[in-house]
Parts: sequence; structure tokens; C-alpha cells
Amino acid sequence: MSNRPQTLTEIDLLVLRAVNRFRYLTAAQLNRLLWPNNTRDGFRYAQLRLQRLVAAEYLLVLELPRPVRGTAPHVHALGWRGRKVLLALGEPVPSYYRPSEITKAAENPLFMPHTLAVIDVLIAAERLTHDSTDVRLTQLRLERDLRRLRPQVTVPAVADSASARQVTVIPDAVFSLAISGVEQHFILEVDRNSERRPRWQMKVAALTYWLDSPQRNKLVPGEYVTVMVVTPTPRRREQLRIWTAQELQARGLLEEHAYKFAITSESPVALSPQDFFTEEHWHPPYIGSPDSLIDLPGEELPSAFVHERVRPVVPGTI
Repeated sequence: MSNRPQTLTEIDLLVLRAVNRFRYLTAAQLNRLLWPNNTRDGFRYAQLRLQRLVAAEYLLVLELPRPVRGTAPHVHALGWRGRKVLLALGEPVPSYYRPSEITKAAENPLFMPHTLAVIDVLIAAERLTHDSTDVRLTQLRLERDLRRLRPQVTVPAVADSASARQVTVIPDAVFSLAISGVEQHFILEVDRNSERRPRWQMKVAALTYWLDSPQRNKLVPGEYVTVMVVTPTPRRREQLRIWTAQELQARGLLEEHAYKFAITSESPVALSPQDFFTEEHWHPPYIGSPDSLIDLPGEELPSAFVHERVRPVVPGTI
């Protein structure tokens, strides 16, 4: 196929905007995002749309390292010609562009699988706004955006810590949903069973102190904020629940701040967007029943809206 510029259709522009919005997309992700009802062709239609844009240099195609079993999907990023088109249309496009660095990132065996897992959650959030007229996505900031903002907080010392630390708070993503006009903010952490306990607990401490500081209002103003943690297995979910609760308890933060954390082992790919966000599989750090992350109009208010404190108990302490 020729790599000469081609006449772009409205669907081509939709694809370019989608790749630009999420930075990286596989054909399966693009299919879930733009054609979620297309379940019979194994996302072949999405592959064909991507292939013609790759051939004309509107997109780059990146190959992940080959796994021990099976094959890795092709990952697509915006190419130089795609950037040019979107800029001409007035679309916001990151100013920094180094194709060699994009290719190198794809070769990292940890970076790209984690990034794609984050994008799976964000696609579910995007699709929820299409499936429910009462839900709007009002903010979406990827890790690259957060690194430019560099939100910081001071984490005080605890008994076994030498001194206070200044920590840069970079979650995997931040997004906000307006549900019937009420805005709820979500701090996303996707875990792939790679964080060790000290690093995870420092992350929990930093997020908690940051959310309790005035600085967080620049990103997530208002009252309703949830740190949503997505894990790969129930066993890992329970491990992070314990680590999170123990860190909050050690710092005297458990009763006031534990309710801000919600941890699941359910998949945003296996579940529908509505089930992922509204089913009761989001566990608190302390001993307690799982709840929904959000409630759609006509249902009871989610637990994040309840100000009456239930005394939390750390798993393993009773």
C-alpha cells in the first residue's frame, strides 16, 4: 500500500483523535472504544482501519516484546502525519515528539503492558458516558500530563522513618465523571503485582496526604474523590487491602481517610463499563463489605457520599 497522503474520512479522524487522546491503542482497545457492539469479527474491522493509517504514516505501529506464550498485540501511536492533521484541525497534540523514544518505550516489558492496562480502565470510563446520558467525562489526565504538573506533598516521618520526605504524586491517571451534574473525581492506580510493600505504602501515604492538602484542588476540587485501585487477582487485592490499611493505621489516618480507597480485582475488559463501575466489587482497605464505585441516577447514594464514619478495622487484626 502506498504511503502517500490519502483523503481522510470522518472515521479516520475519529481513529486519529482516539489514538491521540489515549496515546497508545491496540486494535482490540479501539474496537471497544468506537465499535463496542462489533463482537463477531475479532476486531478485524478496527485492524483494517489502523493498517491503512499506518501505511500512510498517520500512525506508528509498535511491537511489544514477544511473551513466553502467545503473541503480543500491535500498539499504535500517533505518527508525524497524524500529528500534522490534528494540529491543523485545532486539536491539542503533545508538543514533544520523538518516534525513537516511543519505539523504545514499547520495548520495555513493564511499561507498555501496564500502560495498556491503564488505558483499558479509561476506555471503560469513556464508554460509560456513551452508554448513560446521565454521565459525562469532564476531565482526563494521563500520567504524561501529571508528570508535567508534578503535584507534590510532604509525607511526615513515622516511628521507623528517619525524616519527612517531599514526594511527587504521580498516579496512573486522574479522571472525573459528572453524574446527573454531581462531579466525582477518581485517582487511578493499576497494579500488576509488581509493587513491593514499602513502595506501595509510601504511595498510599503520599496520595492520602496530598488529597488532604489544598494543592489537590488544582486537579480534583470538591468533596467526592476516590482512589480506585485495580489489581489482577483476588489474592493481590487482599494483599493491597492489608498493606493500605496498615499504612493508614500506622499514620493515624485510617478512620478519616480509609473510605477514599476502593480496590477491585475485576477486569474492565471482561465486564461491561456499567458493571465495572456500578457493581459491588470495590473493597475498602479495612474489613467491610464491597460496594459500587458509583451509583447511577435512581439508585442509592454511593458510600463516598456518606459522611457518617464507620470505624474501620484492619484485616488481620481481629
